[in-house]
Amino acid sequence: MGALEGMWSRMRRALRHDRREEVLTLLCREYLTQVKDSIQFRFHAEHMRYPQFRDKLLRIAEAEEKHAGTLKRRIIALGGDIPQISPAAEDGWNNWEELRLDLDDERQRFWDLEEQLPMVEQFDSETATVLRRILEDERKHHEVIVGMLMRSDPQAGAIA
Repeated sequence: MGALEGMWSRMRRALRHDRREEVLTLLCREYLTQVKDSIQFRFHAEHMRYPQFRDKLLRIAEAEEKHAGTLKRRIIALGGDIPQISPAAEDGWNNWEELRLDLDDERQRFWDLEEQLPMVEQFDSETATVLRRILEDERKHHEVIVGMLMRSDPQAGAIA
């Protein structure tokens, strides 16, 4: 019985190590995305014609920066290395196109996080809590951007 217990113990440790690597990969990817998006939102805000939209994009950029800081702390806490940053903002043809790019980014992140959350919950509840908060903020950002798109072009409802 001792040999069997030892084998199971080794398998559990190996599985836990694999999960840790999966979670770190997710956190690093999300960290880079948050940094990229904060840069992109600031860039788009600088070019935004409407001051109320500019302010909303700047608030979203600040939230993305806070998320990146929180993710950085979780990566370090789990023993990972912070990835190098080299993102460039995507530039749309006009304000409407830039908002659409921002909406696509928020939507993609939402789907990615929602899909990965169950795996993270099994590994580390603290990291799962952080990701749930980020997911909720991404949902709010999506709504804000959809609202801006709708106010700038009532026909935009099809892409929301």
